[in-house]
Amino acid sequence: MCGAAYSESIPLVHEHGTLQVPVLVNGKISLNFTIDSGATDVSIPTNVFYSLISAGTVSPQDFLDKRAYKLADGSTEYSQRFRIRSLRVGNLELRDVVASVVPPAGSLLLGQSFLSRLKSWSIDNEHQALLITESATSQSPLIVPRSKNGSRGSGWVRLTALNDPAGQLLVNTASFQGNGDLRSLWDKHIFPPHTEKWQGKWVSYALDQWEFECGQHRARLEARTDYYEDGTRWVADSKLISSAAWHAVQPDTWKDGEMKLLCD
Repeated sequence: MCGAAYSESIPLVHEHGTLQVPVLVNGKISLNFTIDSGATDVSIPTNVFYSLISAGTVSPQDFLDKRAYKLADGSTEYSQRFRIRSLRVGNLELRDVVASVVPPAGSLLLGQSFLSRLKSWSIDNEHQALLITESATSQSPLIVPRSKNGSRGSGWVRLTALNDPAGQLLVNTASFQGNGDLRSLWDKHIFPPHTEKWQGKWVSYALDQWEFECGQHRARLEARTDYYEDGTRWVADSKLISSAAWHAVQPDTWKDGEMKLLCD
């Protein structure tokens, strides 16, 4: 953002017995958030998150990594993070705000990934308003950049962070096929050097076609090609592919993320 700092008073609204602030997400959807300075990120319940995806307000390019968050009871929970490209409160708009996905029973929270980028903020209880002062030097947080393979033109988008120890997973959105319960896509798994071995050689990356049975939350492999670090490749034969059985998709996995993008 640029320009001099300014202050603004934003009227709060009563909802479910609490005071909340209206927030415009990505310039399209207005939602009422509870202000929570104890929340690390802006928090979005799972059901709202999938509604944003279905409405085209959040795209695969906005997915970031998963992070561990410590809960009030001392336990740890892993949450998917994503980028909100635009978050507007009153006349103030911040770009590239990090948000985390919380269980459906959770609340919409305006946390520190938004509040910490303000010069100051406070609640005026007498007038029931949020007082904010924008910082002229406020900068966007570091967002995991898209790789060249993740550009819109190629159709490949990355679902994982660059520093994921298991490698990178990219999905070709142009490959999405099917309707109803059966759908398919192509993905690319890029392995860290010298971590994945097949047929006695190190695999650089693998191209897989997966079919999903959305209603049953199952998946099976349709095609596979491994590309080795020595420049050769291996194509799975029809016998191997035909033996691939349907298997249940486990929650909070890469495959689960692919299935949600394809089926929702």
